[in-house]
Amino acid sequence: MNALQETFHRTLTFTPRDEKQIARVDFTPGAGIEKIAVEYQVSGESVVDLGLEINGQVKGWSGGARRQFIISENFATEGYTRTAIVDGTWSVLLGLYKIRAACEVTVTVTLFKKHDRWLKGDTHLHSVHSDGKLTIAELINRAQAQGLDFLCFTDHNTTSQNREIAGINSPLCLIPGMELTSERGHVNFTGTAQPVASFLPHFTAADITARMNEARQNGARIGINHPFCRHCPWQNPLSDYDWLEIWNGPWDASTNNEQAFAWWYQQLCAGKRISVVAGSDFHKEKGLICAYTWTRAQSTEREDILNALARGRSYLKSDGPTDLHQFCIGEAGPGETASGSLLHVSLSTHPDNRVLLYTDQHVITLPHNGHVDQHIDINDAAFALLRVNHGPIAQLITNPVYRG
Repeated sequence: MNALQETFHRTLTFTPRDEKQIARVDFTPGAGIEKIAVEYQVSGESVVDLGLEINGQVKGWSGGARRQFIISENFATEGYTRTAIVDGTWSVLLGLYKIRAACEVTVTVTLFKKHDRWLKGDTHLHSVHSDGKLTIAELINRAQAQGLDFLCFTDHNTTSQNREIAGINSPLCLIPGMELTSERGHVNFTGTAQPVASFLPHFTAADITARMNEARQNGARIGINHPFCRHCPWQNPLSDYDWLEIWNGPWDASTNNEQAFAWWYQQLCAGKRISVVAGSDFHKEKGLICAYTWTRAQSTEREDILNALARGRSYLKSDGPTDLHQFCIGEAGPGETASGSLLHVSLSTHPDNRVLLYTDQHVITLPHNGHVDQHIDINDAAFALLRVNHGPIAQLITNPVYRG
């Protein structure tokens, strides 16, 4: 039995007198379901159509065109409406089109449960809707080729991209957003299609604060981008955000990622808990090595991914020969709080790379020959985070595991 899914079958018998009616197979998904698959079989020569109703509203109909469908927040079989799996009464609709003799219809429903898994995504990119060079479709194809699971669309001061992605069926989670772009710095409003009525005014500190408050009231998550960039540094107080982008584009870019890392580490040592992300800030292909964010979410649904990012259940990694296998105290990983003190570090990387363990007490270089698999007692520390460097250039940075 697969603990991550639940399957049930129901068989109904129909006779010719039932022809031209709609039969229903009702079920209640309950909480914690990410995806539903439905299939059916009909005995004999009868013709039975297929559809779906959710809480009294028809959400799809494929007639006799297919024997199965899948529905989730990101993807639905043609003829059906994408939706997060809400609780209530779901009904598989059986259209009894031609019942020439007694027949059996067997309906099979499979509920796929939410469960923690690592998802790779980009929290910051641009399309042709602002100054990016690729269309939405091209960005999705590019992301799939790179093995990404989610994309945050953050075009500058516009939301037209969100109207386009709302109509796209994709195995990726396509997250709407906008990058509020001003001379006072750049901030992402992520998770809602229209975070602000207008990006204007945005000329003063009070303007930026007002736009941030409006976006939060409209359900957006707030992410400060490249706060120490040489060209567009953040000039408002570094406060009231869900995450901080400390890794923007390539590590050695003009966005001063190293300064952002140093500031973040200083704040952690002062007792603050700040979640960080990496964003490619993609505009066009430049052949540069950028980082992506790996986040441990309960599902590929938008809210679960955003919740995981806000909690810091993430690590940041460039494409390269570094793979993180374990960074945890017991069951607590990045962004989580552990009661114990025995930290398990397991990773593989290039033998020339430096593996650095940061706590509020010290920075330790972990010896390795390309592989690390150690248990380290950090009883004196309030947190621990991991960083892997190739020379001065970061290859991997985790959010902290906290102790408490």
